[in-house]
Amino acid sequence: MHSMLAEYHRKLAREARLDIVHDYHVDLAQRLADEATQIPRRAATLARFHELEKQVTRELGRADLTDPVAPLSR
Repeated sequence: MHSMLAEYHRKLAREARLDIVHDYHVDLAQRLADEATQIPRRAATLARFHELEKQVTRELGRADLTDPVAPLSR
């Protein structure tokens, strides 16, 4: 999606008559393209966090939490 939006704004930048409009679309297209390159990396990071969360949940499920090693003291 970001790549498509970047290309759309590049097209608008080519068609722009005013310099400020051209600069706006060029800048926006670059930002969207930069964001598009980050999406796979963020998805991989999220997948690793999700797997870690599942692993911790499994380990907690296996732990015997009813027999603490030391009683809680205040």
